[in-house]
Amino acid sequence: MKISIKKWMKYGIILVLSWVLLHSSYIIYDGFRDYKGKADVAVVLGNTVFADSSLSPWLKGRVDKALDLYISGKVRKIFVSGGEGEYHVPEGDGMKRYLIMKNIPSSDIIADNHGKNTYMTARDFKLLNDSLHFSSVILVTSFYHITRSKFIFWKMGYSHVYGAHSETYFPEDGFKLIREFAAFYKYLFFY
Repeated sequence: MKISIKKWMKYGIILVLSWVLLHSSYIIYDGFRDYKGKADVAVVLGNTVFADSSLSPWLKGRVDKALDLYISGKVRKIFVSGGEGEYHVPEGDGMKRYLIMKNIPSSDIIADNHGKNTYMTARDFKLLNDSLHFSSVILVTSFYHITRSKFIFWKMGYSHVYGAHSETYFPEDGFKLIREFAAFYKYLFFY
């Protein structure tokens, strides 16, 4: 029995769409399943800081989550990391200023302004951690970004990596979820 090329293409498309749906479902499950225990440090992954040094709503949600973890005693330090975005304001410094305004001691906040993407944040954290020796990490980011972020830190050699998601949501999160599917495989094969 011969199967036509059209049928093979149909099966291929169904397989790919099923995989996208399955993987995306796992990203949602993993992203909303916050770690309930304690860790040495929260690592906040950056996003837009405006020209006046205020945090964008999507970044503020992440930093507020790290603030909650710190206040509740679940982490002892906060590592804030990002690059210099479209407004040319260092994201790490912007997040640190915000946390200081919320009465977090400067000595408990570590700012990294070279984390232009998740991989660079993980690399910068690894270099810093060679001297600080944190053994456990809670990554704080948007729900759709948790799975890939944990994967990158695992690839860097961290075994105790957990996630906590921002509790702010936006209409474009659905599109970003699909983007995360592709980004995961980019990091799987090219980093």
